[in-house]
Amino acid sequence: MPVEFSTTGFCPAFGGGKVARESEALGFDVQMFGENHAMAADVFGEMRLAVAETARIKLLCGPVNFVTRDPGVVASAIAPIQVASGGRAICGIARGDSAVAMAGRRPQRQADLERDLGYLRTYLDRGTVSFPERESRLEWIGELAYAPVPVELVCSGPRTIALAAQRAERIGLSVGGSPERVRWAMEIIDKALAEAGRTRDDVTVVAFIPFAVTDDRAGGCAALVPRVSGWAHMSSFPGIDLSQQPERMRRVTEALRAGYDYRYHGGNAPGENPNNRVIDEDFADWFGIGGPPSYIVDRLGELVELGVRCFGSALGPGERERFARDVMPAVRALAD
Repeated sequence: MPVEFSTTGFCPAFGGGKVARESEALGFDVQMFGENHAMAADVFGEMRLAVAETARIKLLCGPVNFVTRDPGVVASAIAPIQVASGGRAICGIARGDSAVAMAGRRPQRQADLERDLGYLRTYLDRGTVSFPERESRLEWIGELAYAPVPVELVCSGPRTIALAAQRAERIGLSVGGSPERVRWAMEIIDKALAEAGRTRDDVTVVAFIPFAVTDDRAGGCAALVPRVSGWAHMSSFPGIDLSQQPERMRRVTEALRAGYDYRYHGGNAPGENPNNRVIDEDFADWFGIGGPPSYIVDRLGELVELGVRCFGSALGPGERERFARDVMPAVRALAD
C-alpha cells in the first residue's frame, strides 16, 4: 500500500477551493477540512468549493461528530461530495473535540458512537435505517453514480481504536509520533482486526502528528512546544484510562484533562497560553517530530515499518512547502 500525506487546518471562509488546490499542487494526497462552527465556516460547504477546483486530491471532512450532527445529516452532506468529485470523499468521524466544546457539550459516549457509526455506515452504503416509528435512507441518491464513502474514525483511546479497526476503512490515530505509542496502538488494531475477521489490507492506518520542519534538532524541539497540546489533549478525554499511559504522558494528559482551554485551540493561538505551559521540550520531542527533513524522514520510516500508511500534518506556510518537497517524496521512496 503506498504512503499518503494529509494536510489539515481550519479553512478561511469560502477558501476551500484555494486551500485544496494549493495542497494538490504541493503533492498532498488528502485535504482535511477542520470542523468547528465557531472557528470555520461549514466544512461541507468548503469541500464543495474544493471539488470544483481540484482533480486528484481526496477530500476529508472534520472529523465531524454525532453530538452536533445527526448521522443521517452527515451522510447526506458527504455523499454529494462523493458524487461530484468522482469518488474522492472521505468521511472523518470522532467523538467530538473543539466543535462539541464550542457548543457547550461533551464528547460522545462510546456506546452512542458505536450506534451512530452503524447508522452512518448504513446510510452511506445506501441501506435503510430502521427506527421505532419509521425507516430512513438517502432516497435522493437514486441512480446517481455513487460509490460508498469510506469512513475515517479518528481515535486516541483503546476502545475507539478497536472500534475503528472493526468498523472503519481508515483508522485516524491521534496518539502522537512516538514509536512506543504507535506500536501500542497497532497492537490494539491487530487484535481488533482479527476479532472482526479483517486484516491490515482492509484498512489504512493514519497517524496525525505534530511536526516542525527546521534546520536543526534543537530548533525542532523548541518549535514543537506550542504545537503539541492541541493534539495531546485528545488523549486526555474522559473515558480514557490515564493510568495506563506512560508516566511522561500521564503527567501532561492529567493536566490537560483538568484545565484545557478551548480559547487557545487552533493554529492562531498565542504561543504563551495555559495549554502550552504544561508542555516542555522533552515531552514535545517525544510526542511530536521536529528537526531537519532528513531526521523527519528517518522517523517516519520507522512508523511506516510499524504499519502507518498515511501521515496527517498541520503545518503553516514555509514549513508546509518544505515538508512537501523534502520529506514526502523521500518517505514515499522508502515505502516503495
